[in-house]
Amino acid sequence: MQTDIPLKRLTLPRAADLLPLFGLPHADLVAVETLELPASAARLDNVLRVCSPGGQEYLHIIEWQGYHDPTILWRLAGYMAWLGQRAPNLPIAGTIVYLTPESDTGDRLTQTIDGRLIHDWPLLCVRLWEQDAESALASGAMGLTVLSPLMRAATSDLVERAIDIVFRRAPLEQQADLIAILGVFAEPLVSPDRLVRLVGRERLMTSSFANYLLADKTAEIEAHARMEALQQALEEAVMARFPTAPLILLRDMRRVSDPTKLRGLIVAVIQATDLGEFEQQLKQSVEI
Repeated sequence: MQTDIPLKRLTLPRAADLLPLFGLPHADLVAVETLELPASAARLDNVLRVCSPGGQEYLHIIEWQGYHDPTILWRLAGYMAWLGQRAPNLPIAGTIVYLTPESDTGDRLTQTIDGRLIHDWPLLCVRLWEQDAESALASGAMGLTVLSPLMRAATSDLVERAIDIVFRRAPLEQQADLIAILGVFAEPLVSPDRLVRLVGRERLMTSSFANYLLADKTAEIEAHARMEALQQALEEAVMARFPTAPLILLRDMRRVSDPTKLRGLIVAVIQATDLGEFEQQLKQSVEI
Protein backbone atom coordinates (compact mmCIF):
# COMPACT_ATOMS: atom_id res chain seq x y z
CA MET A 1 0.00 0.00 0.00
CA GLN A 2 1.61 3.25 -1.17
CA THR A 3 0.53 5.51 1.68
CA ASP A 4 3.68 7.28 2.86
CA ILE A 5 2.87 10.64 1.27
CA PRO A 6 -0.82 10.86 2.34
CA LEU A 7 -0.04 9.79 5.91
CA LYS A 8 2.72 12.37 6.26
CA ARG A 9 0.43 15.02 4.79
CA LEU A 10 -2.33 13.98 7.21
CA THR A 11 -0.09 14.13 10.27
CA LEU A 12 1.10 17.69 9.68
CA PRO A 13 -2.28 19.46 10.04
CA ARG A 14 -4.14 16.88 12.17
CA ALA A 15 -1.53 15.43 14.54
CA ALA A 16 -3.48 16.55 17.60
CA ASP A 17 -6.44 14.42 16.44
CA LEU A 18 -4.19 11.37 16.26
CA LEU A 19 -2.70 11.54 19.77
CA PRO A 20 -5.30 9.10 21.23
CA LEU A 21 -4.39 6.62 18.46
CA PHE A 22 -0.76 6.78 19.61
CA GLY A 23 -1.74 6.15 23.24
CA LEU A 24 -1.40 9.83 24.22
CA PRO A 25 -5.00 10.93 24.88
CA HIS A 26 -4.06 13.42 27.60
CA ALA A 27 -0.92 14.90 26.04
CA ASP A 28 -0.79 18.33 24.42
CA LEU A 29 0.73 18.71 20.97
CA VAL A 30 3.47 21.33 20.90
CA ALA A 31 4.68 20.92 17.30
CA VAL A 32 5.16 18.51 14.37
CA GLU A 33 8.71 18.56 13.03
CA THR A 34 10.52 17.31 9.93
CA LEU A 35 14.18 16.45 10.60
CA GLU A 36 16.90 15.67 8.07
CA LEU A 37 18.95 12.55 8.79
CA PRO A 38 22.73 12.86 8.29
CA ALA A 39 24.55 11.18 5.38
CA SER A 40 21.21 10.25 3.87
CA ALA A 41 18.41 11.64 1.78
CA ALA A 42 15.92 10.25 4.32
CA ARG A 43 13.91 12.46 6.62
CA LEU A 44 11.94 12.02 9.82
CA ASP A 45 8.69 13.60 8.68
CA ASN A 46 6.53 12.86 11.70
CA VAL A 47 8.31 13.83 14.90
CA LEU A 48 5.77 15.10 17.42
CA ARG A 49 6.88 17.45 20.16
CA VAL A 50 4.36 16.78 22.92
CA CYS A 51 3.77 17.74 26.51
CA SER A 52 2.65 15.14 29.06
CA PRO A 53 -0.23 15.78 31.51
CA GLY A 54 2.46 16.40 34.15
CA GLY A 55 4.04 19.13 32.04
CA GLN A 56 7.07 17.20 30.75
CA GLU A 57 8.01 17.88 27.12
CA TYR A 58 9.31 15.01 24.97
CA LEU A 59 9.66 13.85 21.36
CA HIS A 60 7.56 11.09 19.83
CA ILE A 61 8.46 9.55 16.43
CA ILE A 62 5.55 8.18 14.37
CA GLU A 63 6.49 5.58 11.76
CA TRP A 64 3.62 4.69 9.42
CA GLN A 65 4.08 1.23 7.90
CA GLY A 66 1.94 0.05 4.98
CA TYR A 67 4.02 -2.85 3.61
CA HIS A 68 6.04 -5.75 5.00
CA ASP A 69 9.53 -4.61 6.00
CA PRO A 70 11.60 -6.84 8.32
CA THR A 71 13.85 -3.86 9.12
CA ILE A 72 11.12 -1.59 10.51
CA LEU A 73 11.86 -2.39 14.18
CA TRP A 74 15.56 -1.69 13.69
CA ARG A 75 14.74 1.44 11.73
CA LEU A 76 12.59 2.92 14.47
CA ALA A 77 15.18 1.96 17.09
CA GLY A 78 17.84 3.67 14.93
CA TYR A 79 15.76 6.82 14.57
CA MET A 80 15.21 6.96 18.32
CA ALA A 81 18.94 6.48 18.96
CA TRP A 82 19.87 9.22 16.47
CA LEU A 83 17.29 11.63 17.90
CA GLY A 84 18.48 10.83 21.43
CA GLN A 85 21.98 11.92 20.44
CA ARG A 86 20.59 15.11 18.90
CA ALA A 87 18.43 15.95 21.93
CA PRO A 88 20.01 14.08 24.88
CA ASN A 89 18.01 15.98 27.48
CA LEU A 90 14.60 15.06 26.09
CA PRO A 91 12.88 11.68 26.49
CA ILE A 92 12.38 9.95 23.12
CA ALA A 93 9.39 7.72 22.35
CA GLY A 94 8.33 6.02 19.13
CA THR A 95 5.30 4.26 17.71
CA ILE A 96 4.90 2.08 14.60
CA VAL A 97 1.44 2.32 13.05
CA TYR A 98 0.79 -0.82 11.01
CA LEU A 99 -1.84 -0.22 8.34
CA THR A 100 -2.55 -3.84 7.35
CA PRO A 101 -1.96 -7.30 8.85
CA GLU A 102 0.52 -7.99 6.03
CA SER A 103 2.68 -5.08 7.17
CA ASP A 104 2.86 -6.26 10.81
CA THR A 105 6.34 -7.42 11.86
CA GLY A 106 5.71 -7.28 15.58
CA ASP A 107 6.43 -4.99 18.50
CA ARG A 108 9.57 -6.49 20.09
CA LEU A 109 13.12 -6.34 18.84
CA THR A 110 14.78 -9.48 20.19
CA GLN A 111 18.10 -11.18 19.47
CA THR A 112 19.60 -14.41 20.72
CA ILE A 113 22.99 -16.06 20.42
CA ASP A 114 22.99 -19.84 20.84
CA GLY A 115 19.58 -19.59 22.45
CA ARG A 116 20.69 -16.93 24.95
CA LEU A 117 18.67 -13.71 24.90
CA ILE A 118 20.96 -10.70 24.46
CA HIS A 119 18.47 -7.97 23.46
CA ASP A 120 14.78 -7.57 24.18
CA TRP A 121 13.43 -4.13 23.29
CA PRO A 122 9.66 -3.61 23.38
CA LEU A 123 8.42 -0.97 20.92
CA LEU A 124 5.05 0.74 20.88
CA CYS A 125 2.79 -0.15 17.97
CA VAL A 126 -0.75 0.43 16.74
CA ARG A 127 -2.56 -1.97 14.42
CA LEU A 128 -5.10 0.11 12.51
CA TRP A 129 -7.30 -2.83 11.51
CA GLU A 130 -7.90 -3.46 15.23
CA GLN A 131 -9.27 0.08 15.70
CA ASP A 132 -13.01 0.56 15.33
CA ALA A 133 -14.04 2.65 12.30
CA GLU A 134 -17.37 3.74 13.81
CA SER A 135 -15.64 4.95 16.96
CA ALA A 136 -13.21 6.94 14.83
CA LEU A 137 -16.12 8.78 13.20
CA ALA A 138 -17.88 9.25 16.53
CA SER A 139 -14.76 10.89 17.99
CA GLY A 140 -15.22 13.92 15.76
CA ALA A 141 -11.45 14.08 15.23
CA MET A 142 -10.69 14.80 11.58
CA GLY A 143 -7.43 12.83 11.62
CA LEU A 144 -9.14 9.68 12.84
CA THR A 145 -12.07 10.23 10.47
CA VAL A 146 -9.70 10.31 7.50
CA LEU A 147 -8.01 7.09 8.69
CA SER A 148 -11.33 5.30 9.31
CA PRO A 149 -11.38 3.43 5.93
CA LEU A 150 -8.33 1.49 7.15
CA MET A 151 -10.03 0.41 10.38
CA ARG A 152 -12.21 -2.54 11.41
CA ALA A 153 -15.72 -2.76 9.92
CA ALA A 154 -15.15 0.08 7.41
CA THR A 155 -17.72 0.12 4.59
CA SER A 156 -18.55 2.28 1.59
CA ASP A 157 -21.38 3.81 3.63
CA LEU A 158 -18.91 4.72 6.35
CA VAL A 159 -16.67 6.38 3.75
CA GLU A 160 -19.60 8.54 2.59
CA ARG A 161 -20.32 9.58 6.18
CA ALA A 162 -16.63 10.33 6.71
CA ILE A 163 -16.67 12.61 3.65
CA ASP A 164 -19.74 14.38 5.02
CA ILE A 165 -18.05 14.89 8.41
CA VAL A 166 -14.96 16.40 6.78
CA PHE A 167 -17.08 18.84 4.75
CA ARG A 168 -19.15 19.86 7.78
CA ARG A 169 -16.47 20.09 10.45
CA ALA A 170 -12.97 20.48 8.98
CA PRO A 171 -11.56 23.98 8.42
CA LEU A 172 -12.33 25.10 4.88
CA GLU A 173 -8.65 25.44 3.95
CA GLN A 174 -8.00 21.79 4.93
CA GLN A 175 -11.07 20.15 3.39
CA ALA A 176 -9.77 19.49 -0.13
CA ASP A 177 -6.53 17.92 1.11
CA LEU A 178 -8.28 15.79 3.75
CA ILE A 179 -10.83 14.52 1.21
CA ALA A 180 -8.09 13.65 -1.29
CA ILE A 181 -6.16 11.74 1.39
CA LEU A 182 -9.32 9.98 2.57
CA GLY A 183 -9.93 8.94 -1.03
CA VAL A 184 -6.53 7.21 -1.16
CA PHE A 185 -7.39 5.13 1.92
CA ALA A 186 -10.95 4.44 0.71
CA GLU A 187 -9.87 3.07 -2.69
CA PRO A 188 -10.66 -0.60 -1.80
CA LEU A 189 -14.16 0.46 -0.70
CA VAL A 190 -15.16 3.23 -3.11
CA SER A 191 -14.26 3.45 -6.80
CA PRO A 192 -12.51 6.62 -8.02
CA ASP A 193 -15.53 7.48 -10.21
CA ARG A 194 -17.88 7.25 -7.26
CA LEU A 195 -15.55 9.33 -5.13
CA VAL A 196 -15.54 12.05 -7.76
CA ARG A 197 -19.35 11.99 -7.83
CA LEU A 198 -19.52 12.23 -4.03
CA VAL A 199 -16.95 14.96 -3.67
CA GLY A 200 -17.01 16.86 -6.93
CA ARG A 201 -14.13 17.15 -9.39
CA GLU A 202 -13.63 20.84 -8.64
CA ARG A 203 -13.06 20.19 -4.94
CA LEU A 204 -10.57 17.45 -5.64
CA MET A 205 -8.64 19.57 -8.13
CA THR A 206 -8.24 22.38 -5.58
CA SER A 207 -6.37 20.01 -3.27
CA SER A 208 -2.66 20.80 -2.97
CA PHE A 209 -2.18 17.13 -2.11
CA ALA A 210 -3.89 16.03 -5.35
CA ASN A 211 -1.72 18.46 -7.30
CA TYR A 212 1.34 17.10 -5.50
CA LEU A 213 0.40 13.56 -6.52
CA LEU A 214 -0.19 14.70 -10.10
CA ALA A 215 3.21 16.39 -10.24
CA ASP A 216 4.84 13.32 -8.70
CA LYS A 217 3.15 11.03 -11.25
CA THR A 218 4.15 13.33 -14.11
CA ALA A 219 7.78 13.25 -12.95
CA GLU A 220 7.59 9.45 -12.73
CA ILE A 221 6.28 9.20 -16.30
CA GLU A 222 8.98 11.55 -17.59
CA ALA A 223 11.70 9.58 -15.79
CA HIS A 224 10.36 6.34 -17.28
CA ALA A 225 10.41 7.86 -20.77
CA ARG A 226 14.02 8.97 -20.34
CA MET A 227 14.95 5.47 -19.16
CA GLU A 228 13.33 3.87 -22.20
CA ALA A 229 15.18 6.29 -24.50
CA LEU A 230 18.53 5.38 -22.92
CA GLN A 231 17.81 1.65 -23.17
CA GLN A 232 16.84 2.03 -26.83
CA ALA A 233 20.00 4.04 -27.55
CA LEU A 234 22.10 1.30 -25.91
CA GLU A 235 20.41 -1.44 -27.94
CA GLU A 236 20.90 0.47 -31.19
CA ALA A 237 24.56 1.12 -30.37
CA VAL A 238 25.17 -2.58 -29.69
CA MET A 239 23.39 -3.66 -32.90
CA ALA A 240 25.40 -1.15 -34.94
CA ARG A 241 28.77 -2.06 -33.38
CA PHE A 242 28.22 -5.81 -32.92
CA PRO A 243 25.59 -6.99 -35.48
CA THR A 244 26.11 -10.63 -34.51
CA ALA A 245 25.49 -10.07 -30.78
CA PRO A 246 23.24 -12.83 -29.31
CA LEU A 247 19.63 -11.93 -28.48
CA ILE A 248 20.17 -12.97 -24.85
CA LEU A 249 22.30 -9.84 -24.53
CA LEU A 250 19.14 -7.78 -25.08
CA ARG A 251 17.54 -9.35 -22.03
CA ASP A 252 20.51 -8.44 -19.84
CA MET A 253 20.61 -4.86 -21.15
CA ARG A 254 16.95 -4.40 -20.22
CA ARG A 255 17.72 -5.44 -16.67
CA VAL A 256 19.81 -2.29 -16.22
CA SER A 257 17.56 0.47 -14.81
CA ASP A 258 20.10 2.99 -13.55
CA PRO A 259 20.47 5.95 -15.97
CA THR A 260 24.13 6.45 -15.02
CA LYS A 261 24.92 2.80 -15.74
CA LEU A 262 23.08 2.96 -19.06
CA ARG A 263 25.07 6.01 -20.16
CA GLY A 264 28.27 4.23 -19.09
CA LEU A 265 27.33 1.17 -21.14
CA ILE A 266 26.71 3.31 -24.24
CA VAL A 267 30.27 4.64 -23.87
CA ALA A 268 31.51 1.08 -23.25
CA VAL A 269 29.99 -0.07 -26.57
CA ILE A 270 32.03 2.57 -28.39
CA GLN A 271 35.27 1.90 -26.51
CA ALA A 272 35.17 -1.93 -26.29
CA THR A 273 37.75 -3.72 -28.43
CA ASP A 274 35.37 -6.64 -28.99
CA LEU A 275 31.96 -8.01 -27.96
CA GLY A 276 33.47 -10.04 -25.11
CA GLU A 277 34.83 -6.91 -23.44
CA PHE A 278 31.41 -5.22 -23.63
CA GLU A 279 29.67 -8.34 -22.28
CA GLN A 280 31.97 -8.20 -19.26
CA GLN A 281 31.07 -4.54 -18.67
CA LEU A 282 27.37 -5.40 -18.98
CA LYS A 283 27.69 -8.29 -16.54
CA GLN A 284 29.25 -5.98 -13.93
CA SER A 285 26.46 -3.43 -14.38
CA VAL A 286 23.77 -6.08 -13.92
CA GLU A 287 25.43 -7.57 -10.83
CA ILE A 288 26.12 -4.29 -9.01
